[in-house]
Amino acid sequence: MAVSSLPIQPKRLTSLTFFNVMDMATQEQLKPFFKKIYSQSAQVIEPLIFGYFVFGIFLSFFYDTYMVGVGVGLSCLALYFGTKLFFKEGRAHQYMASLVFGIFMAQFIYQMHGLFEMHFTAFIAIIALITYQNKYAFIPQLLFVVIHHALFAYIQYSGVVNGNEAYRQIYFTQLEYMDFQTFLFHAGLYAAGVALAAIYAHNLEQNTIRNAGNIIKLKESEERTLVNINLANDMAQGDFSTTYELRKGDKMGYALLNMRDSLQQSTARERQEKFINVGITEISEIIKNHSEHLDQLAYEVIAYLTKYLQANQGGIFILMDEGSEPYLELKGCYAYNRKKFTEKRIAPGQGLVGQCYLEKDTIHLKKVPQHYTTITSGLGEATPDNLIIIPLMNDQNIQGVLEIASFNEFSEHEIELLKRVSSNITATINSAKVNAKTMLLYEQSQEQTEQMRAQEEEMRQSMEELSSIQEEVERNAREFERRLGAINNSGIGSVEFDINGIIVDANDAFCKLMKYSKEELKGYHHRIFVDPEYAQSKEYEKFWKDFSKGIMHHGEYKRYNKLGQEVYLYGAYSVLRDSNENPIGVLKFVTDLTPYVKEKQVSQHHKEVLQK
Repeated sequence: MAVSSLPIQPKRLTSLTFFNVMDMATQEQLKPFFKKIYSQSAQVIEPLIFGYFVFGIFLSFFYDTYMVGVGVGLSCLALYFGTKLFFKEGRAHQYMASLVFGIFMAQFIYQMHGLFEMHFTAFIAIIALITYQNKYAFIPQLLFVVIHHALFAYIQYSGVVNGNEAYRQIYFTQLEYMDFQTFLFHAGLYAAGVALAAIYAHNLEQNTIRNAGNIIKLKESEERTLVNINLANDMAQGDFSTTYELRKGDKMGYALLNMRDSLQQSTARERQEKFINVGITEISEIIKNHSEHLDQLAYEVIAYLTKYLQANQGGIFILMDEGSEPYLELKGCYAYNRKKFTEKRIAPGQGLVGQCYLEKDTIHLKKVPQHYTTITSGLGEATPDNLIIIPLMNDQNIQGVLEIASFNEFSEHEIELLKRVSSNITATINSAKVNAKTMLLYEQSQEQTEQMRAQEEEMRQSMEELSSIQEEVERNAREFERRLGAINNSGIGSVEFDINGIIVDANDAFCKLMKYSKEELKGYHHRIFVDPEYAQSKEYEKFWKDFSKGIMHHGEYKRYNKLGQEVYLYGAYSVLRDSNENPIGVLKFVTDLTPYVKEKQVSQHHKEVLQK
């Protein structure tokens, strides 16, 4: 029987795919059935053989043929049971039984001096041999009877013709001699009986084969149904690993396997999607919790990704472009559950990381160059088998490179996860870098403000020394003005609001950016910079309520200047507090992103035009 091993590809089934396996039952499958037939037949044949032996002893009393009855009878028993003993498999004992019955018939004819009724013992044997259901079992007896009758009829006839008294002792028939016509009738009737018995035995054999085939087919159908039920139960429980031997003709099996393959593929896709979604969600949570500290963010992200992908080593290289020559600095490194604090700088184009930065494309190696990197454990060092390097990029704005090494090959959905989280990481790195700069400026401003307040307090407490230190105060004032001027010249605007959003003050850079004068701004609410619809929204109301709770905001904002033109700003709103740490106002630092956004919009428009 042909079988198919799993997995198989789902395919449309047709009636030509199948054939009835049981139309051709094998010899091995039929053996148990015929073994039972032969066992039942032996219960008929063997008692009959013993009966013929006893009958031969009985006939010995009529003409004193004890030697013949005992000698030939024992020889026949030995022939049959010896054959059955030495040829346990096969039908040799059946053919020997047929021959033995022929010999017994010749023995009985001789013992009874040619009594015609002794010929009937051959017909009794024919009836018994039918139980073998073997049409060939009659051949040995048929051949023996034909040879015996022809030979002994000829010998007895020769004795009569020649007057030879010895030949007359053959006792083939009680007639003086049997003419040829009588012999033909005698042999013909016997042959007809054998032919009818052989036909009946053949019909019984075919009927047994058909019944056996039906029983085998029914049994295998039941077994296959049970296997299919078990397979269906396994699939219902989500187990698709069950070994299944598919037989031709098993339509239900084909259908179940096709369904299993479809479910297996669907489950695999679902697991992959879940893997990606869970990874993105947890990375987003990490980014949310560590967005203000770049070094900690880099470590937490690479540690999570290395563990989640079951990799062995990873690193995040961040672009540092404050100086004259930009470079990639290793900000986060993870290997074997311990953090490696190491300083490593890579220039653009240097090594695989630098090349990934320049080409802005993923590098996936399944054979890592020798000595490129090693993974260290308690067992020693080894070169990983797989390496993936992904640019941390968002709209062609690259902020770094992510590198992960593993002994295991990265799957497609794992690579997809890395590509999808890279844009989130990029945006956060960019925000963290801007926040760091903004916070630095803010801290400097706060420090200067504190210095001014200390100086003013000093001046009030030292009124007596005012004249002597007036020059010093003027110098400090000029220094402060120079610093404020530096902030204005740097292009960073600042504006101060009270806790309700009323403008208190603004520097020149902010006024210039928004096309207002200071006098035009003071006393007005922040809503003059936003869309009227947004100014009336609950979102805007919550925006200002957050400051009274001490919550700061930062990010990219779209605002409107005095002329109603769109202005894109990156702003950082900081809460000002009194000596009791109660919120009393809001200080905002802004940088102008309008040229960059406009350029990006134009570039996007050109791209869309080219695509069309």
